[in-house]
Amino acid sequence: MTFLARWVGSAIAAGAAVAVLGACTFPIRFATPAEVAAAKAPPAPQIIAAPAAPPAPPGGLTQVQAELHQLIAQVGPSVVRVDAGAATGSGLLLDAQGTVVTPASLVNGSQQVTITTASGQQYSGAVAGSDSNSDIAVIRVTGASGLTAVTFGDSGGVQVGDVVVAIGNQVAPSGTASQGIVSGITSVGMIQTTAPMSSGTSGSALVNIAGQVIGMTTLGASGSAGYGVAIPSTQVTAVAQKLLAGGTATQAYLGVATSDAPGGGALVQSVVAGSPAAGAGLQVGWVIVAIDGQNVAQAASIAQILAAHKPGQRVAVTVHLPNGAARSIPVVLGTK
Repeated sequence: MTFLARWVGSAIAAGAAVAVLGACTFPIRFATPAEVAAAKAPPAPQIIAAPAAPPAPPGGLTQVQAELHQLIAQVGPSVVRVDAGAATGSGLLLDAQGTVVTPASLVNGSQQVTITTASGQQYSGAVAGSDSNSDIAVIRVTGASGLTAVTFGDSGGVQVGDVVVAIGNQVAPSGTASQGIVSGITSVGMIQTTAPMSSGTSGSALVNIAGQVIGMTTLGASGSAGYGVAIPSTQVTAVAQKLLAGGTATQAYLGVATSDAPGGGALVQSVVAGSPAAGAGLQVGWVIVAIDGQNVAQAASIAQILAAHKPGQRVAVTVHLPNGAARSIPVVLGTK
């Protein structure tokens, strides 16, 4: 079939269709005003739901936050609130029966105190012993059992730059926590930290990243955040044991002034006349590297080691001389 024939056929078919339609009638309806307005109105905006927030990536700050939460949950039950008259602070549980160590400056001569645990249990307690020189006191409570004692670490191994967390219980019900680093160690062995402290934070647990208590805070800044100071754990435990045994916390005395020696140890800067060190023959320029078998990593280590010894105790002081020779010198510790 030619193109023309096909075109003619299509035209005829179309005409027939028109004729059929023309023979039919349809009812006619005009749009209402409302339908006209709706047709002219702009389309309603589509609300697109925001995509769900992606899950936090593993590691990084998320991991650090989780570890801090775990650390606080681990240590928190072992830190109690101490109310001694108008003074409020924290204390550290030494055993399941509620024996507490706290700064002596906090109890300040009070005989009766109130202890509140992290879970809200309250107990009455009495000051069993106090030593103002070391700022350490111990409290015995009545009727307590099943409490969680703190785990002490070795403060002798603390180094500048170590990450630490101060955990207190003086603010109910959440307690307090602040994080920082060890910023220094004083000549008498106190641990300085950048973890912010404020009035009332004395007695908090200064812990390392393993959750071990390496110090008890004291001397919090009054009224504002500031650098904190903590009594090293070796001294806390040694003095507490002496006080609980009914003894005094008189500190053992060597009688030397030292500074950190290059390469480790404590360089003797001066020897106090008439002191145990002078009587044993220690001299300026010598480097003390060990006392009674315990390593002296730096000058501050001496005070920490002596805190665990008693006056009258005989110890071996290991020294390195300027010529490189080493000696072990017996010394009978005195009373400061």
